[in-house]
Amino acid sequence: MLRRMGCELKVVRLPASLVLRAEPFKIFRFWSYVVTACATYFLRRRFPETDVVISVSDYFCDVIPALFMKRWQSGVQWIAWIHHREIAPRVRPGNRFANEITWRIQTWSFRRIARNADQAWVLDSEAGDEIATDLRAFGMPFEKIRKMRNGVDLSGIRQLHEVSPHVDAVMIGVRPNKGAGDIVPVWREVQLLRPGTTLLLMGGISDVESLAERLVRAGLSDVVKIFRPEEGWLAPKAFFAKIKEARVLFAPSHEEGWGIAVCEAMACGLPVVAYDLPVYHRVYGDSLVSVSEKDYHGFAEAICNLLDRPEQFALFQRRGCECAAKYDWDKVAADDWALLGIKKGL
Repeated sequence: MLRRMGCELKVVRLPASLVLRAEPFKIFRFWSYVVTACATYFLRRRFPETDVVISVSDYFCDVIPALFMKRWQSGVQWIAWIHHREIAPRVRPGNRFANEITWRIQTWSFRRIARNADQAWVLDSEAGDEIATDLRAFGMPFEKIRKMRNGVDLSGIRQLHEVSPHVDAVMIGVRPNKGAGDIVPVWREVQLLRPGTTLLLMGGISDVESLAERLVRAGLSDVVKIFRPEEGWLAPKAFFAKIKEARVLFAPSHEEGWGIAVCEAMACGLPVVAYDLPVYHRVYGDSLVSVSEKDYHGFAEAICNLLDRPEQFALFQRRGCECAAKYDWDKVAADDWALLGIKKGL
């Protein structure tokens, strides 16, 4: 993927498994993180001498290697990128035990970052403000915390040929905290208002067999389809082309750090309907259609209005494209490079 995107930097691959080449079940991913973190110690001699280490998430499999690099190479500056903040296990959708574990692991990572990182870059969003508060509570000086923006590959999206939509809506990322449990109740309401309206589910689908069974039981299997690529993933251009096959983005997520799927859909020309999450206010403003959480009828009504009212569709399509243009990768990368240059004189 890096090579396809033009990256020519040296790549050191760390194992994510001792024997297997695919995840047999979801919980195996935690074990893969453990393997990767441990492999950092044994493969450390392969790492090149460097000035700056950037951990691209707060997962411990990224934080632990950064801690090791700080210890092994003198003068290394560690910049921790943090994109997401877990919500409290008692209110987060999904398995309570698993949510408790991820909550505690993230807290552990935040403590390590606060005590050892030279800088922490958090998103310029509501979630970023909360993360900054957490880091300061764990002892990180205010001046070491900086705001950053996420972005999308706008030039890559614009190079794509126009695709004729053949599905009404698409949902990207189907997990409990992203609204997997809202699919059936919302789409039942959609069918009452606009029979035959179709939905495509794609990208990071968890417990897909159980989801398929729920759709059958709800009588929605003819209008809600699950897309699973043969190779398990799509290259960026194919991914964006798949998004363009839909007219509207169905985004019932209950938890977002920034919402890259929303921005990608906007850049692809899809109006977006989403729950009224605080993070969206600062990032997307009035560029999307928002409804109150768990208002299934209101969500369905908003989707149908976009599909049936050309003037409203065109309005939010235009707003979305204009909003996505502010988060072009090239602009975001220039901002990041400027911050790095301030610190290291690059």
